Amino acid sequence: MAKNPHSDMMKYRERIIGGSIIRTTLWLAWPIILGNIINISYNLVDTFWLGKLGKASLAAPTVSWPLIMLFYSIGMGFSFAGITLVSQYVGAGEYRLASRSAGHLLGFMLFLSLILSGTGFSLSPIILKLMGVPQDVLPLAINYISVIFAGIPIAFLGFGFNAILSGIGDTRTPTILGAISSGINVVLDPLFIFGWYGFPELGVVGAAVATVISRAILSVMGLVLLARGFRGLKLYPGDLIFESWWLKKVVVIGTPISIQQSANSLGFVVMMGLVSRLGTAIIATYGIGIRIIDIIQAFTWGIMRATTVMIGQNIGAERYDRAEKIAYENMKLMFTILSLGALLIFLFRAQLFQVFINDPQVIEEGSRFLAIFLPSIPFFGIFFIVGAVARGSGHNLAFTIISIIRLWALRIGLTYVFSILMGMGSTGVWVAMTISNIGAGLLALAWVRMGTWKKRVIELPHRRMPVVPLRIDEEKIGDGK
Repeated sequence: MAKNPHSDMMKYRERIIGGSIIRTTLWLAWPIILGNIINISYNLVDTFWLGKLGKASLAAPTVSWPLIMLFYSIGMGFSFAGITLVSQYVGAGEYRLASRSAGHLLGFMLFLSLILSGTGFSLSPIILKLMGVPQDVLPLAINYISVIFAGIPIAFLGFGFNAILSGIGDTRTPTILGAISSGINVVLDPLFIFGWYGFPELGVVGAAVATVISRAILSVMGLVLLARGFRGLKLYPGDLIFESWWLKKVVVIGTPISIQQSANSLGFVVMMGLVSRLGTAIIATYGIGIRIIDIIQAFTWGIMRATTVMIGQNIGAERYDRAEKIAYENMKLMFTILSLGALLIFLFRAQLFQVFINDPQVIEEGSRFLAIFLPSIPFFGIFFIVGAVARGSGHNLAFTIISIIRLWALRIGLTYVFSILMGMGSTGVWVAMTISNIGAGLLALAWVRMGTWKKRVIELPHRRMPVVPLRIDEEKIGDGK
């Protein structure tokens, strides 16, 4: 008897629609968490090796990444729209529409990336100058960012591949491929930065070259898998040409996310400009501090992505009560995990900074930054889970507004008031960051309680199978093996 070509998707759907919420969340989340830790590792490797070159080299990627993320955010926004459509079609049992949406997403991401790559490459030197980047950092930052922008098409195909597999519930394959990519980056970093073993000595640019090469390998492996047929998905050349019905839907879903992500990234560019006024030591403190926070945010991203998929498939199956229960259970889980993580970082905050740099001024400032900022991290976890609810359901406008308030009104606005007008310096920056996380978490929770997100956004022109609520004993699902 021939195997059902969609059996893998059906298996994932069964677990996500009917399994124990916490166990299913962790089942989906742990590969993403592991992948994020691996991803953070090569960011930390960049920071470690560049720190050996001095504060200016360490600061170059720090001032560049908010601008890079401004462009990345557009692609990431539409990749989240891809997760929404794929997951809701799988939840509704429309597996062929899920496959077509996957192909359309990759074609659209490639088209979009070519436009953004050229734009970013041309404008980034001008924008970095307008940001007020210190003169000892500026030429290094321009060289670094130029290489990253040249590699945007490669990065966007990787975003699309991860979104597609996440939408059906396969979080393991992207982790495996991401681990391979990260391992290659770890090896290439010192080779290109310092010119070891006959490689060119490129300094800061070498870190960017290593990043682009490692991401290219991930994207190529992902495309090969989908072209051959994987997890019930098969990429046909015709599917890469996105149709008008899909484009309209993805624009409606993805535009608010892209606006949110772009507004956030532009906000971080402005934020970086405010931090840059305080000198190279504060820039280094900010950059290292964010890298340390990323360690516990690996858990945030994992549970957030798992929640997005679970909300999407349950709403696709019109199981709205279960979707609401998923939202609240995962907010509690996130708050608990981040509280413990923040406590651990607080206890070892000075030692963590010493790993990256020996500058006493940066270490002292870093300890003070973390002491002020860490109590807000659990509230940021709530904010992140609510973002997952918005993305999985496809109702993103309200969360976009909350996100803009968080960054532009609370973080940037209060940073300017505290740090510049009131003369609090770096302390004003750290206090504003803390208030922004707490305020945004509470606003996001209030929106979830309103319940306006409990309605699916997909359209079903025909049904290949009836959508019948599954009656599954949650305790008998097991571990999904």
